[in-house]
Amino acid sequence: MIQIGILGCGTIGSALAKAVLKKFSDKAHLRYVSDHHPDQISKLRKQLKGANFKAVSISELVRKSDFIIEAASVKASEKVVPLVLLAGKEILVLSVGGILKIKNLPNLLNHSKGRVYVPSGGIAGIDAVLGAKNGGIKSVRITTRKPLKSLRQAPFFIRKGFQAQKIKKPTLIFEGDALKAIENFPENVNVAATLSLAGIGPRKTRIRIYTSPTYHYNMHEIEIRGGYGRIMTQVINLPSKENSKTSALAIGSAIATLEKILSPIKIGT
Repeated sequence: MIQIGILGCGTIGSALAKAVLKKFSDKAHLRYVSDHHPDQISKLRKQLKGANFKAVSISELVRKSDFIIEAASVKASEKVVPLVLLAGKEILVLSVGGILKIKNLPNLLNHSKGRVYVPSGGIAGIDAVLGAKNGGIKSVRITTRKPLKSLRQAPFFIRKGFQAQKIKKPTLIFEGDALKAIENFPENVNVAATLSLAGIGPRKTRIRIYTSPTYHYNMHEIEIRGGYGRIMTQVINLPSKENSKTSALAIGSAIATLEKILSPIKIGT
């Protein structure tokens, strides 16, 4: 039986905790959780009545768990992924932007028996991107549209001195590469990081971010050009009821990825 540890007990972490208990109980046990907000852990205990898990530090969670799920933040994933790889273990990463900030990641991966799993999240077409790499990819661009309320706390508005309240209609507020997008919107555009890892890298993956108080959904449009032709996908996601920063599909994708890891049959690229 696989002993699972979850870092981050927010919207996605709680959803995955429930999935482990209800859907994967014959394969895995939720044993450890870690969150720098104690109230989040208390909330999870109330939601999972009777669940037998222990609240521990990040280092203890990595040391004692067989499989780690990161669902906390970009800063947390940047910190925990190296620890997991050094321990030779496996991790499912939801805050994908943190992976882009690990400078010695290639060396860690080459010298570790551990594995890093990245779900598709709130976008479609990652399988096509992976396949298209074999025919050569010339360009990748993602256009993201998100409700203003989900972006208000992003560092972008502080760094640029941009006043969110002045936005009254659909507005292009950012255009650049995936790495810069993660720096400015660490909790909002992890899909761009995922796309860049699957394709031609964060510096070459272009992203445009639009926002408006009139948006009530998260939309992601992807366009890939290369040797196989042109690939275009569009996904319109409703934000999760618990957290407007998170697409409902992102939660489903995380659960599906965990299911794929634990299942003896693997479907899809």
